[in-house]
Amino acid sequence: MTYRSGTDVMPRVYENPPPGYGYPAPYGPYGVPMRTVKTSVGGLGTALTILLGLDAALAALDTGALAWRNSIINSLLGDRLSVDRSTVDDSDNLVGAASGFLIIGVLGTIVVFICWFWAARSNAELYAPNSGGMSIGWAIGGWFIPLANWVIPCIVARDIYRGTMRGRQGKPQGGGQITGWWWASYVLAGLLLFGVSKSENTKSSTIDPDEYLKSLQDVARAGMVALPVVVVAAVLAIAYVRTITATQRARNAAGDWYGGPGQGMPATPGMPAGYGYGYGTPVPGGFPMQMPAPMPSQPPAPPTQDAVPIQPRNGDEFPAPPENGPGLTPPG
Repeated sequence: MTYRSGTDVMPRVYENPPPGYGYPAPYGPYGVPMRTVKTSVGGLGTALTILLGLDAALAALDTGALAWRNSIINSLLGDRLSVDRSTVDDSDNLVGAASGFLIIGVLGTIVVFICWFWAARSNAELYAPNSGGMSIGWAIGGWFIPLANWVIPCIVARDIYRGTMRGRQGKPQGGGQITGWWWASYVLAGLLLFGVSKSENTKSSTIDPDEYLKSLQDVARAGMVALPVVVVAAVLAIAYVRTITATQRARNAAGDWYGGPGQGMPATPGMPAGYGYGYGTPVPGGFPMQMPAPMPSQPPAPPTQDAVPIQPRNGDEFPAPPENGPGLTPPG
């Protein structure tokens, strides 16, 4: 590994370019290193917006397919010969395809959403340290605890919004109405989909043809109620994601964490915002970087004194020192 200057010092050691003069990020309480921005939410936010939009479109398509199936079942219950077999098969194929693609899309969205959720919560901790109701780890773990996953992610989402908007001019400082509306629609959609699942279980245990058609119709009607709520939840999720992503990208670009940009001297030219030198310049972690005291050019000379004459020993004779030479000046 070769040593290179600039932002390429020690590749793969720093997650971000090192601060000016190579000083590491400062340490917080108990000697724990303070965090720096690790993951940009821009790419994840864009991918998540696309996936959520796709989910909303597939849910709307599935709603239309179920409405078509419901009308066909009505006709079949009135007269079994009023509908062609091919029409029934086409309806079943459309419902199956729409539902299958929706499930695949939702699974992919879940993975990307959890990654974005964790990154957003990590960055929010930089903007408002130790102010969240839940720690960063709950941004992932909170989704996998039965029953608690209806509450914990909402608390984390509120912490993300509060931390992201902390100190921003003209931004609400609470949990955000968009957070509440999105989570309410998400919970409602989940409960309605649970009702669809129960209807599916009832349908599978029915033997009589007429009862089977009726139970199939119950499933279609339950889906026609639940899926529009899924569309609303996806749209509100897009609004939440875009709001958080846009604000965090702006803050990261300005170096606006741990006290914000513009504290003290401007950053070093050519270095990213938040990196620099001088007294009071913000660095990752937000603490001003104090320059060490300059070293003197050369140490001062020690004080001198007149030399003490050496006395002869055992009859040795030494020449007398020259007049006005070194040595003690004899009295008067």
